[in-house]
Amino acid sequence: EAFSLFDKDGDGQITTKELGTVMRSLGQNPSESELQDMINEVDADNNGTIDFP
Repeated sequence: EAFSLFDKDGDGQITTKELGTVMRSLGQNPSESELQDMINEVDADNNGTIDFP
């Protein structure tokens, strides 16, 4: 359920764009580089997105 809050297009992946949208709605203003760093920390298969298994 929490994953779907980030996965706006419902494709099972969270992109930097989707993560940025959520972060900005929470009052944050991360750079593209910061968003990519956040995703890279949890990107198990190194495809540049966070996937829901």
